[in-house]
Amino acid sequence: MCIEGKFSQTWGSDPEISLDLFVNSNVKFDHLELFDFPNPVTLPHIAASITLYNTELNNYAIPGVKKLIFDVESDDDRNHTYTFSSDLEELYVTTDNSIEVTLPPNLRKLRLYKTRGPVDLVSEELVNLEYLSLMLPNIQSFSETGINAPNLKKLILECGNLSNFDGLKQFQHLKDLEFRHLRFPITLFDDGSLPELESFACWGCSIYNTGDVNNSLSIFPPNLMVLQLEICSFENTEFSNWVLPNKLEALRVYDSPFKNGYLGENLKHVFVRAPTLTFANRFRIFPRVEKFIMQPEYLNFESSDFMYHLPNNLIQLHLIPYEQGKMSPLTKMVKWPRILCDIAFENFNIDHSTLELLNLKKSNLEIINICGGDVKKLNADLFPVSVKDLSLRKMGIQKLSDSFENLENLRRLSLEGNQLRKVDPVKLPVSSLQMLNLNECNLRLISPFLVSMLEQKNRNPKLKIIAWRNTNVSVTDIRTALKSIKGLFLDLTDFDKTLTEISKRSSRLVCKGGFFDPRFKKTETDDLYDGSESSSDEEDVGGNAKRRREM
Repeated sequence: MCIEGKFSQTWGSDPEISLDLFVNSNVKFDHLELFDFPNPVTLPHIAASITLYNTELNNYAIPGVKKLIFDVESDDDRNHTYTFSSDLEELYVTTDNSIEVTLPPNLRKLRLYKTRGPVDLVSEELVNLEYLSLMLPNIQSFSETGINAPNLKKLILECGNLSNFDGLKQFQHLKDLEFRHLRFPITLFDDGSLPELESFACWGCSIYNTGDVNNSLSIFPPNLMVLQLEICSFENTEFSNWVLPNKLEALRVYDSPFKNGYLGENLKHVFVRAPTLTFANRFRIFPRVEKFIMQPEYLNFESSDFMYHLPNNLIQLHLIPYEQGKMSPLTKMVKWPRILCDIAFENFNIDHSTLELLNLKKSNLEIINICGGDVKKLNADLFPVSVKDLSLRKMGIQKLSDSFENLENLRRLSLEGNQLRKVDPVKLPVSSLQMLNLNECNLRLISPFLVSMLEQKNRNPKLKIIAWRNTNVSVTDIRTALKSIKGLFLDLTDFDKTLTEISKRSSRLVCKGGFFDPRFKKTETDDLYDGSESSSDEEDVGGNAKRRREM
C-alpha cells in the first residue's frame, strides 16, 4: 500500500496544525507534498519522497529522504543556501532566487531550472549521477557548473548563452544528449568526443559552421542510433553535409534543408518535416526501413517506381504533404510487404483507377488513411479484410457500395468531407464497427447507414456516429433512429432547437456548438416524431411537448 499526503494553505485553516498531527502520529509517507506554507517548516524523516511548492524548510538535510522536488519563488534578493542529506538520490529544483547548492555525493538524478540570477553549485565528484538536466541561462561554459560526473548517461541542456562546449568532453559514457534552444557548431563531435553517445536531440537550436561550407562535414559519434532535429535552423551549412553514422536507425528532421531526398542507407525509422521534399527517379526506401514518415508542405516523387520496391521490413508508410503531393501515375498493381500494417496518403488526388492499382485488398493493412481524391463511387471490395481503421476523407465519393460487411474487422470508418446527400442504404459490419465519421458529408438522412443495425436489432449492436456540420439532416430521421435503435449514439452539430432540448436529457445524443452554412436549406421540422410512452431519456422531451400541446 502506498501512503501519500498533501497539505496546503487554505482560507480559514492552519496547515501546520494538520501537519503536526501527522508528524506526531508516526505515519510514514511514501510521498509528501506541501503547498504554500507561509512560514518555514521543520520536517523529521516521515517521507521517502517530498515535493514543496512555495514552501521552505528550516533544514533540507533530512536523513532517509531519497527524492526531493521543490519549486520556490521569493521576493527577497538574499542568497539562498541549500544543503542536503547524503541519503538523497534525486533532486529537482525550480527557482528564480540566487542560490548556493551543495550537492550530496550519492545523487543519481539532478534537475536544476533557473530562469535568472546567479547559481553556485558545490560538489565533489558525483560518481553515481546518471541523469542531469540544466536550465541555466547565464552560463557560457559548462565548466562553470563545477559538476564532475564521470558516469553520466543522459544530459539535457537549456542554456541560451552557452558557447563553450569543451566541458562536455568529460562525459565519456554519455548515451543520451539533448539540446534545447542552443547555438552550437556542426563540428561538435569532430574530435571523437562522446564516443558512446547513442541518441542526440535538438529542439529549437541554431547549428552553425565557421569554416568552408563546401568542405565542412559533421562527423557524429560512431554508435549514434537516434538523431532528432526539431525546428532547427542552419547557418552557413546544410543538413546534407552531415555524415550520418552507419549505426543510425532513427532520423527525425523538422523544418530543415533536406537536399534531394538525402537519406542514410541503414535507417530503420525516418520522420521528416520540411518546406519541400523532392525524390529523384532512382529513389528507393532503403531495405532496413521499418517506419517511413514524410510530412513536408510539398512532396514530389519524380517516379512512382519506389512503390514497387518497398522494403520487406516496412510496417508504417506515411506520405502526408500538408499542401500538395505529386507522384507519376502507377502503371501496375502494388505488392505490399507482408508485415506492413499502417499507410497514409494525403493530398495526392487519388482517383478510382489509382485506388485499384494500389491493390490494398491484397495486403494485411490494419490502418488505411487516404485523404484527397476523386473516386466518385466507392467499392468496399477494394479493401482488405484485415483493416480495422479505414479513413477516406475528401475523396470525392458520392456513392457507396451496398455493403461493407466483408470488412469483418472494421472498427472505425471515416467518410468525412464526401458528398453523401443522396446515399443509398448501405450495410455495415455492426458486429465489429464502433465509430462512423460522417462529418461534413451534406447528409440529408442518417437512416441509410443503419440498415444492418435494424436487421440485427435483437443482438443489441452499438454504434457511435459523429456527423458534425451536417445542418441539413432531417430531424425526424434522427429522432426515429434514436427511438428504433437503442445502441445508437449520435454526436451532431447544434443546429436545431428540438435536438438541443433532447440532447439535454439524452445519454445517446450530443449536440455541440458549430457554424451555420447559409448555403444549406433550412431543416424541415414540420413532421417531427413526438415520442412514445417509453421513458427513455431521448423521448422525454418529445413526450412533454406533446402533452403541452394537448393542454
